[in-house]
Amino acid sequence: MNPRTYDILYRPARIAPPPRRTPVMLLAAGLWLLAWVLISLPVALAGLTVVWGMAEGVPMTGFLLWCVGGASAGAAVLVAVRLAPAVRRMRADARSLLLAALACLVSLVLAAVTWLSAV
Repeated sequence: MNPRTYDILYRPARIAPPPRRTPVMLLAAGLWLLAWVLISLPVALAGLTVVWGMAEGVPMTGFLLWCVGGASAGAAVLVAVRLAPAVRRMRADARSLLLAALACLVSLVLAAVTWLSAV
C-alpha cells in the first residue's frame, strides 16, 4: 500500500475547529428569537379567547379560522421568499438574516391584528 494512502486512512482523526459565529448570524439568531416571542402573543391570546368564548357558549369557529388563515398566510410568505431565486443565491448567513427580519415583521403584524380583533 502506498504510504501516503495508509497515512490518510489510518492516522488519528483531526478535530475540526468549531464554526465561526459571525455578527450577522448572531443578529439573525436574535431576530429569530424575537420573532418567536412575538408569535407567542397571538397564539396565547387566541387560545385564551377561544377557551373563554367556548365557556360562555359563543361559537368561535370564525375567530379560529381567521387565526389559522393568518398564520398560514405568514408562513406562505416566508416560504415564497425563501424559494425565490435571488434569495437562494444568497449566502446562508445573509439569507437567515433576511428571513428573520421578515419573520419579525410577519409576527408583529399578526400580533397587532390579533390583539385588535380579540380586545
